[in-house]
Formats: sequence, structure tokens, C-alpha cells
Amino acid sequence: MGEQTKRSGGIPTFTPPGGAPTFTPPGGGAPIFTPPGGTGQAAGAVCYHHPLEPAAARCVRCGKYICKDCAEAYGVIAGEYAGKCLCYDCCEELVSQNLAELTRNKKKIKNQFILQIIGMVIGFIIGVSTGMDYGGFGNSIGYGVVFACIGGVFLSAVKAFFQMVKDAIVTAFSGGEAGIVAAILQVFLSSIIIIFKCIWVTLSNTVRYILYLKKTSGFIEQDSAALQQMRDYMQYTLVRSQNKGVDLDSLMSKNSELYNNSYAQAVLNRGEAAADADLRQATTRIAENGEIIRDFPNAA
Repeated sequence: MGEQTKRSGGIPTFTPPGGAPTFTPPGGGAPIFTPPGGTGQAAGAVCYHHPLEPAAARCVRCGKYICKDCAEAYGVIAGEYAGKCLCYDCCEELVSQNLAELTRNKKKIKNQFILQIIGMVIGFIIGVSTGMDYGGFGNSIGYGVVFACIGGVFLSAVKAFFQMVKDAIVTAFSGGEAGIVAAILQVFLSSIIIIFKCIWVTLSNTVRYILYLKKTSGFIEQDSAALQQMRDYMQYTLVRSQNKGVDLDSLMSKNSELYNNSYAQAVLNRGEAAADADLRQATTRIAENGEIIRDFPNAA
């Protein structure tokens, strides 16, 4: 023990012994422990939705920190975000965007269908009337079909017609008599091309519109159901976090917060792994539906 001395006044003081050992880290390149990096998690980061849980990943859309349970529950297994995680807020936003865009697309298809049908009806009547003048009832049906297809894309047909006339006039005035002959031939060939193009565009647009409407017919209901699953999961995790140690049966008692919770019921009946698998399918469905909805310019 160190030597005791006395200050003035007789109060003892402590003097530590000399030569006390100190720790020196080993030299010679001895390995030291470095925590792994590259997880995208800041020191001390916590889940945005569950502040009591440490962050394990980040949402690929907005960058929010999410815990391990959220990362597993909201992981996407196919589509644009395959192999990545979305947070609950982004899933909710995607559903809202899907609904708004699908509504706009359906309205556009409806308006185009109405204009197309009106044009086809008018075109068919004109075609039948023209056919009757040139060959009786037999020819009138054929004329009616052709004129109906032209009427189905009437504005495009008119635009193509005036462009054809403009090109023919330029050809006629640039080549003398030969130019006039070339212009007449150009009008004849271009008219045939326009007619066939109108038929193709009318039929292909009709098929694409019908297929798009059929493919997206249940998307609003699917997205709404998937989002409800996510809401129930979020409620489930918050209730479990606030009531640690309480069994699930008690938390699902009548009139409790989890009484009608679909995720809690799935956990109780089929286990947490099966409930999580359903939730990942729901997240994936929202992402995939959004891709199909946004592909409308290419589909129609």
C-alpha cells in the first residue's frame, strides 16, 4: 500500500504506489476486432415504426430505417423491388398511386372507346351507303367494315390524309408532268396504306384496351386487401411491443384491439412464419400491380 503522509492540520492523504502496470496492446500486426459495416444502418438507429427496436435495414424508396421484423414482413420477392424492402408508408403510398393512376387510365380508355365506337358507327353507315351505290348489299358490308375501321381512328386518319395530300402537292410541283404522275401514284399507294393502317390500329387498340381492363379488373380490390393486411400487421406489432409477456390469446380477447386483426388470427391459426409469408406476398402484389398499371402507354 502507498505511503501515508500528513498535511498541515494532520489530515492523512493517499499517495499511489509507483510503477503500477499499464496495458499496452500487442504489436506485430496482432488482429483486433472491427464491427462489420455495409448494412446501411447508422449507429443507434431505430425502426421508424417501432422505436424500441433497432434498425436492421432501410426502405429502398424513402430510406426510412426499419427493424428486422418490418424488413422481413415488407420484403418484396418479385417485380421492380425484388429482393429489397419497403416500409409501411411507401406501401401505402404505392397503393394510393396505383389507385389514382388506374382510375385515370380507365377513364382515358373509356373516353377513347366512346369516340372509337361513335366513329366506327358513323364510318359503317357511310361505308354501307357507299357500297350500295357501287355494288349492292354484298359490297356494302365490306365497305361498311373498312369505313368503320377508318372511323374508329378518324382523327389519326384525317391527320394522315392531309399529310399525304401535302406530300403529293410537293411531289407534283417539283417534277413537272412526271411529278404529277408520281403524285397521283403516291396518293393511290398512300391511301391504301392509310386504310390498312387504320384497320390495324383500330383492331389492335381494341384488343389492347380489353386485355388491359381485364388484367387490371381486380387490382383496386387486391391492393386494398393487401394494404389492410399491412395495417393489421402494424397494429399487431405495436400491441405486442406494448404488452410484452402477455400471451396472444389474451391480447385477442373479445373487444380488444386485436380481436378482429387478420394478421393476429393468421399467427394464431397457422403460425408466424405463414403469416409473414402472406404479408410478403401482399407487398409484392402491390409492387407488381403498380408496374402493370404504369405500363398503360405501352399496353394501350
